[in-house]
Amino acid sequence: MSVPLRIQTRDWKAKARKVCELSLGGSDEEQTDRRGRALGTGGLIAAVVLAGYVAWRWLEAIGSVGALFDRFGSLAPLVSIPVHVLLSATPFPSELIGVANGSVYGLWHGTICSWIGWWCGAVLEYTLVRRGAREIKWTDAVSHLPEWLRRFPVAHPVFLIVGRQLPFGFHTVNVLAGLTGVSPRRQLICAAISNLPYAFLSAAAGAGLISAGAG
Repeated sequence: MSVPLRIQTRDWKAKARKVCELSLGGSDEEQTDRRGRALGTGGLIAAVVLAGYVAWRWLEAIGSVGALFDRFGSLAPLVSIPVHVLLSATPFPSELIGVANGSVYGLWHGTICSWIGWWCGAVLEYTLVRRGAREIKWTDAVSHLPEWLRRFPVAHPVFLIVGRQLPFGFHTVNVLAGLTGVSPRRQLICAAISNLPYAFLSAAAGAGLISAGAG
């Protein structure tokens, strides 16, 4: 005999309330404050992800960075860099922008544009997580990282710099830095250093494609 849906719903709500009480802890006022911060942060993250999706579809529709340069000329980086920031801070691909920057702006200017985009994206992602998600269990997030890297604390410069060079390491390191309370100063410095090689290689690939095509 099946259990009525109303009873199932009531049991589910009771269990959910119990889980919240155990996980949040503290007085009712503290729990309410934490829930408010969590909801506010969740809404902000959802808004950034939505903005990233819109930016990604818009960039696809107009034809990537080259179309931005045709439309805005020398002011194109004022548009392409914010788009790059949104894409790099969200699950949407940003690598092609780095390559396109090299093909449109050349090696050095393309490297600078890509570096700014990825650096600001790393800071944005870190800030969103640090704002209100510290109580999330983060130990499982490092399970896919190499064992030698897991020996370093998350706040260690080796973890923050080298970890970003690994597949999926960019988002993993940014999220872990926010969850574990890495200082903003250390995040800014390590993100700036770690994103520079990738920005250079991406821009070099784009500039190389143009040179090969011209040859």
